[in-house]
Amino acid sequence: MPRTFKPPHARVGDTIPFFWDGTFHVFYLKRYADDTHDRIETDWWHLATDDLVEFDEVGVALTRGGVRDADHSTATGSIVRVGEQFHAYYTGFSGWQLEKGGRHQTILRATSPDLISWTKDASFALVADESRYDRHEWRDPFVFWDDDADCFRMLIAAQSIEGPAHRRGVTAQAISPDGEQWTPAEPLWAPGLFSMHECPDLFRMGGRWYLVYSTLTDRTVTRYRTAPTLAGPWTAPDDDELDGLGLYAAKTMSDGDRRYLVGWCPNYTAGKDGAPWLWGGDLVMHELTPAPDGRLLVHPVQRARDALIARADAPATTLDAVRIASAHGYTTHSLGTLPHAGVVDLTLTPARGTKVFGVELRTDDDRRHGYSVSVEPALRHVRIDRLGRFGADAPFDVRPFVLENDDVTLSIEFDGEVTRVYVDGEKAITYRGYDLTGDQIAVFVEEGAVDVGSGLIHSLQARPEEDR
Repeated sequence: MPRTFKPPHARVGDTIPFFWDGTFHVFYLKRYADDTHDRIETDWWHLATDDLVEFDEVGVALTRGGVRDADHSTATGSIVRVGEQFHAYYTGFSGWQLEKGGRHQTILRATSPDLISWTKDASFALVADESRYDRHEWRDPFVFWDDDADCFRMLIAAQSIEGPAHRRGVTAQAISPDGEQWTPAEPLWAPGLFSMHECPDLFRMGGRWYLVYSTLTDRTVTRYRTAPTLAGPWTAPDDDELDGLGLYAAKTMSDGDRRYLVGWCPNYTAGKDGAPWLWGGDLVMHELTPAPDGRLLVHPVQRARDALIARADAPATTLDAVRIASAHGYTTHSLGTLPHAGVVDLTLTPARGTKVFGVELRTDDDRRHGYSVSVEPALRHVRIDRLGRFGADAPFDVRPFVLENDDVTLSIEFDGEVTRVYVDGEKAITYRGYDLTGDQIAVFVEEGAVDVGSGLIHSLQARPEEDR
């Protein structure tokens, strides 16, 4: 479990994760904003870690250009090794050029010998083919080497000029034999489902290809497709989300052994639960493994979690086994006290026919404050909610979940406002909760009974530090 990262007085935006020579690098778009003010322009900043626990902030990697430049904001892209250099392909945003009749978005390039010092390539610019694509929706280049075709491929989040207005998203392509000269190619995927396929990412694992992308229409989430070859067909499982509404613009990196999903958990306006969504927030990471049926399973970053628990600031607290029941109503039982940051592992076994069961986090004696993780077997979903939510407001999230076994294993990682809930080691749900008034964890049930198996609370930080 990597601790979440958020720069002082700023937010982590889209990430560009990259592994090289034993070090995990996470470049990210730094949004100079908090919950009360905002500035749209971003720079690329650089984090580095060799253990996925302690992140060193290397500093700024790519600085935005001037107001009239194509990269007045340096935005999402990717890094690839080309010969003896690293190439960063990135998106340049220019509001000034847009106002003057130019392009809003251009794909640009910078080079580096060491991933630390970067030089912008003023001679390089890749723009949309206006006979096929919207000239202003052309961003988020992802470049990789295709061994089978012996060439570099670039995936681009683009938008067709044809079709229903909110279903024109295309994963466009360009190819290059040497990483220098690029030629447009047919789209990798153009399904007519979403407005954009933001932040595309592609990898092969377990004999299959996986395309990861994020959507703004329908739900602001990170999704995936899988195919036996790059030619497709690109199909989705019943649940194609890699997390829920608490993670966006996630991309992946691998050390050759394990693959990690890296994105951001959004902040909300004025620092209030239920307020409008803001772009950017805290860095969040999960681990991905393929299931035999081709699905991607999302679970905790085990190597980081083990390391953090080993250096925990106090011995683990045991949660005693207990059974609670309410045949026709609701009952709750406090299990223990939550630290500011830590890990909780527990197993819940509902009686047959139980309507709702789960846990309450950051709650108090009156159950006035806090959040709930509710498993609703008959409705086949898990719901993340505020305990005091007004009925007309929406819950944080609702994710599909089928109770296939007799019990449910929950692994909950939390660091102040940001909580990650892992269900049965295969589904992740991240959320930000600003109400830290309560400090209890409780189990609850509605119209049924539930047994809590023995569990543990690992404390990683007992009390909050100064706000980041």
